[in-house]
Amino acid sequence: MTYVIIGASAAGAQAAEDLRKLDPDGDIRILTEEAGPPYSRCLISRYADGRLQERDLYFKTDHFAADHRIHYSSGVRVTSIRPGSNTVICDNGETVVYDKLLLATGSRPWLPAIPGCDLEGVCTFHSLKDAQAITAQTSPTQTVAIIGAGFAGLEAAYALARKRLKVTVVERCGQILPNQLDAQGATIIHRDLERMGVQIILNQSVAAINGSDRATGVMLAEKPQVQADFVIVATGTEPNKGLAAQAGLETARGIRVSNRLQTSAPHIFAAGDAIEIDDVSTGKRMPSATWFNAVLQGKYAAYNMAGRTRPYTGAVGIQNAVQFHQIPAISLGQVLVDSDSRENVEVVSLSEGDAIYKKLVLKDGRIVGMVFVGDIQKSGFYGALIRDQVDVSRFRHKLLDKDFSYAAVHRGPQFGQRSPYQ
Repeated sequence: MTYVIIGASAAGAQAAEDLRKLDPDGDIRILTEEAGPPYSRCLISRYADGRLQERDLYFKTDHFAADHRIHYSSGVRVTSIRPGSNTVICDNGETVVYDKLLLATGSRPWLPAIPGCDLEGVCTFHSLKDAQAITAQTSPTQTVAIIGAGFAGLEAAYALARKRLKVTVVERCGQILPNQLDAQGATIIHRDLERMGVQIILNQSVAAINGSDRATGVMLAEKPQVQADFVIVATGTEPNKGLAAQAGLETARGIRVSNRLQTSAPHIFAAGDAIEIDDVSTGKRMPSATWFNAVLQGKYAAYNMAGRTRPYTGAVGIQNAVQFHQIPAISLGQVLVDSDSRENVEVVSLSEGDAIYKKLVLKDGRIVGMVFVGDIQKSGFYGALIRDQVDVSRFRHKLLDKDFSYAAVHRGPQFGQRSPYQ
C-alpha cells in the first residue's frame, strides 16, 4: 500500500507515524512546502522574541523520517490532485502515485481587502517564515501596528513588547479576543498588555495601510494615522481547501469529510485545519483549527486509511489555549452568549480578584463551553465533560468548586474511557 500525505504539521506528521505502526510494510511519503523537520506554529512567538531557537520549535526530530522509514520531501508544493488516476502533481514536475491520500494542508492567514497590504514591511504572523521575517527587520525603539486582537495578534504583541518595541494593536470589535473570550476574561489580558506598554485601540477599523513603497503606518476609519515602522496583519485564518476544490472534492468553509475523515473521493482523506467537523458543543459544522484536534484527526485518519474503521466523533472545533505573559488562558466550545441565546443557556462563573476568571456555559444540563483565564487547572477535565456530553445538571452548584472532580461524575465506562485506538 502506498500512502501519500500532503502537509507535515500536526495532522500530517502524526498520521505518518501512526501509519507506520499500523502498516509496517507500507510505502509512506510526505510532501511539504516547509523546509526542515515539522515544527510547532504555536511556538513562533517565542522564537520571535528570542526565548526559543529554531531547533526548539521542532516537535519531531530531524531523523523522524528515517526512524519511521518515511520518504520526506520538503520544499515541494503540490499543484494539483487527480483523483481519477490516483496521482498528485508537484511544482518540480514530479507525478506521485498513491493508493491512499491524506490532505493535511492546514490553513493560511485571511487578509482583508485593505489598500496597502502588499507594501513592503507588511506581514502576517502564522508561520516560522513570518517570525523570521519579523525578527530580521525589527529592533528596539521601532514601532509596530498590529491589525487584529485575536490570539495570533496578541501573541505577536507580547513578543514584540518583550523586545522593547512600541506596539499598537487595532481591533474593530469592542474587546480583545472577541472570538475566543467574553469581555470579563478579555479584560484581564487587556490590562496585562497595557502594563507592558502595549496600546490597544478598540472599536476601530483600518481603512488603509499607508506608505508608497514601504508601510509607514495604518489609517483608521475614525481616528488619525497610527505611525509604524512595519505592520502585522492578524485578522484570522481560513482552511487551505484549494487543492481539494480544484480536484472536485466537496468543500464548504473547509474540506468536507465523513466521520471516518474521508472526503467525497473514496481514497482521499483529510485532517487538521483544512477540514470541517461536526462540533458537539454547538451542533454546527465548522473548521477545526486547533492543534489538539489536528493531532487526534491524524491518528484517526491513519486508522481509516489503513482499513481499520475508527469513527471520529465528539470533537469540539472552537478550542484555544495560550500563555500570555504570566497569564494562561483557555476557551473551549460555545463561550459567547448573546441576547438571542441567553434564554437557552445557563452560565456559571467564578472570579478571584482581577486576575482569575472561570466560566462554564450549560445547555440542557450539559457543559457546552468554558473560559478559564489566570488559572487553567482542571481545564482538561472540563474539556472531557464537554466532549463526552456528560449530564452535569445535578452538580450545577458544585461545578466550579475546587474539590469537584472525576470522582463526582464518573459512574462507569461511559465517561472518560474513549480512546482513539478503540
